[in-house]
Amino acid sequence: MTHRNRSVILASLALLTATAAPLTAQGARGEGVGPGGTFPYATIFFSAGGAYATTGELNARLDTAKFYAVSNDAISYGGGGRVNFGRMIFGGEFSVADFGEEGNAGNGKTSALRSRYWLGQYGYALYAGRHLNIYPMLGIGAGTMIVTLSDSKGGGAPAAGVDPSFTDVVLHPNFSSKLDATYLLFEPSIGVDWLVLRSVGDRLGATFGVRIGQKIAPNRAAWKLDGRKVVGGPDLGPDGSWFRLTVGIGWR
Repeated sequence: MTHRNRSVILASLALLTATAAPLTAQGARGEGVGPGGTFPYATIFFSAGGAYATTGELNARLDTAKFYAVSNDAISYGGGGRVNFGRMIFGGEFSVADFGEEGNAGNGKTSALRSRYWLGQYGYALYAGRHLNIYPMLGIGAGTMIVTLSDSKGGGAPAAGVDPSFTDVVLHPNFSSKLDATYLLFEPSIGVDWLVLRSVGDRLGATFGVRIGQKIAPNRAAWKLDGRKVVGGPDLGPDGSWFRLTVGIGWR
């Protein structure tokens, strides 16, 4: 387990501990406790968690030009919203992930990896009480991986007039080159949300949630450099499972 993901897990435990006291007190007072409704509630939320990417091919290319390898795990954060139609849930979400920056002091070369994605989401409430929502969800959208290569000595630039190869850019990044790769993204997940209400009659409150899921990128990413097509880029996309904590406002 990396230091960054360990920090996220510790922060997650701290958040859950902080929310446990008011939730327990709410139940002790008998406010909002009972069978509740039969439909899920809507929410607008902020999210944070961890993400992974397949960076093996990318790092092999970077090594040829003495760039340091980039990490395959990241801290992710973003936000979104969900509304319901009966027990069906519709939503959208935007997220960014920072895999960090690595600098080689010996040759002045720096590599950095970041990503972003948009998703439309559809789910169904398996359980929808007054406070608790439990739902599987499928997200469909697109993501972009962004690799930034910098050379304090300049390093030249790929030849103009032709589509450069990925290796050309790595060997000649100029002072800074930003490569981006876009891919189709599917994201099956399951989530649990808890709505905190101050009293029985309230319909608006704070939401706390946890989601786990899997990122699936079925196509090989298409690379570009400042709008120019880049030939022979490495396979770079999301990999494996992820987890995310959400905090927001909910209403029914």
